[in-house]
Amino acid sequence: MINEVRRNRNLVTDENGDARITAGFVVAGGITFILLAVILFTDLPPIGPDEGELAPNLQGKVHYLGATDWVDFDLYEETDSSWDAESDPEAKWFFIQFMDTDCGYCWEEAEPMTQLESAFGDRVTFISVALSLDIPSHSATKEEVIAFQEKSSLMECKGGDTDCSSRPGDPHNWAYFDDLSQATLDPWGVQGTPFVVIVKPDGIVAWNQAAHSGEEVGNALYSMLPQVGE
Repeated sequence: MINEVRRNRNLVTDENGDARITAGFVVAGGITFILLAVILFTDLPPIGPDEGELAPNLQGKVHYLGATDWVDFDLYEETDSSWDAESDPEAKWFFIQFMDTDCGYCWEEAEPMTQLESAFGDRVTFISVALSLDIPSHSATKEEVIAFQEKSSLMECKGGDTDCSSRPGDPHNWAYFDDLSQATLDPWGVQGTPFVVIVKPDGIVAWNQAAHSGEEVGNALYSMLPQVGE
């Protein structure tokens, strides 16, 4: 009799265990279905450099003015996919400049970049993506990029024969992203330097310089920023 009770007890326990396992599978299946539905039916923009697309990620190392080390950076971690211009007009946009410290045009653009950051830095995150293009006399190093950013003495800028401390403009107090390996050229469609893409706070490309030949980037930036207080 005692043995029979024990067998019945074990049977009840096992049945409850089976019920819990089955319920777990049902819940897991439901969650999986919901996630698949979100992925399939959410209207996600394609990733690319064109206006209206989700900007390609910038993931790597950046250098800030006066820092001793390069630190990790991830553009997607800085964006807010739920951003709305009406509810959050003061959210920061992104001004992404692709440049080469050996590029003469980038050398001249250093002063306008100083002026743009001074005018819009409270509302825009500036990022300079430092490339080293496959052009004769273009062979930038991290040391050269830092010297260009900080206007410190190094006889390697502007083709390798110019002291970086003599470049136009002030020291640049925004992030310089290391892309000397040219990993961003294809994803961002970069054909030459300097080249600018303006990105909304949610990561969507708002303005691509290639589509606006001759337009001043400062005017473009001003016209797109939500006018706070109006």
